[in-house]
Amino acid sequence: MYIRFIVLARRSRRPFGLFQSDRWCLEDPELPHWLRDQIEAHDTWFKKHLRIPRAGGGSRIDVCALCWFRPEAHEHIARARELAWLLSEAGNPTAMIKSRRPGQIVYCDEFQIVARPYADTRLRA
Repeated sequence: MYIRFIVLARRSRRPFGLFQSDRWCLEDPELPHWLRDQIEAHDTWFKKHLRIPRAGGGSRIDVCALCWFRPEAHEHIARARELAWLLSEAGNPTAMIKSRRPGQIVYCDEFQIVARPYADTRLRA
């Protein structure tokens, strides 16, 4: 089963991904130092251990496509779970979604896939 972590957006109709939220969170000047340090450490780890998905030829992937962890990416999922907890502590509620059918896969590597969701793909918590 594929796994995706989302941040439950307050004013937006659609939740957004974990990594988008951690960058916004770090821009908050009132974020406590202990949270900032841990979020930055996770951000640094993911930049080192998770590729930024690109389409063929290095172009960007379709905006509608969503990133999911592959079930065998145990360390990545554990670290994403910790990052989700940190973001929740910073006032950004998070959730984990699982799916057997995330959509049409447009990119994959050993830790993640990127898929355009099917009409019946669960996108919310």
